[in-house]
Amino acid sequence: MTMLSCVTCQANSALGGSDAVGWSIFFLLIVIVLVAASIVFFMVRLALRAKKCAMEEEAALVSETPVAP
Repeated sequence: MTMLSCVTCQANSALGGSDAVGWSIFFLLIVIVLVAASIVFFMVRLALRAKKCAMEEEAALVSETPVAP
């Protein structure tokens, strides 16, 4: 796991605890990926809901306009 760490972490791992350093880097990577994925998920969800709302509003406006004889 020391190959995944930066130079500072590699120097500190030489003193011991290299397994803990590797796991902490792995855990932080997972946290960052989950936060980024949740942000993307909610942005897509908001975009889809806005599109659906706009389509419903447009359909309501079309149904209200009278048809010329």
